[in-house]
Amino acid sequence: MKSIDAEILEVEQRLSMRKLALRHAAGEAKTRAGKALISPVTLAGAAVLGFFLAGRFVRGKARKAEAPAVSQETKEQGKGFALGTLAMTGLTWFIRSQFGGPVGLAQFVVSKVRHSRSPATAAPAESFTHIHR
Repeated sequence: MKSIDAEILEVEQRLSMRKLALRHAAGEAKTRAGKALISPVTLAGAAVLGFFLAGRFVRGKARKAEAPAVSQETKEQGKGFALGTLAMTGLTWFIRSQFGGPVGLAQFVVSKVRHSRSPATAAPAESFTHIHR
């Protein structure tokens, strides 16, 4: 039968070997990913070329089929939609930064509603929960 010290030493050695193997595998994965990825300059060039070609195709189609005139009301609705989208983006950012997300906001509102109740309405609810616990 092995002594407890020998078993502990064996377990520690296995852990250190696994740790080294994991570091080695992570290094290999990093190297393979680096080789697989194309240089940022090439990616940027491909993106610019894609935008250029897409713009050419869109302009070519626009010349073939002239778009009907857009009314002033439609333009105003588009502006309102754009402003609403920006407002929602800002509101979403604010909620996430202050409360961590919609659930955090809901918990904050519920806690404020519970604290703002008058003592007359709060007492029966508290006693009811106390009885049924």
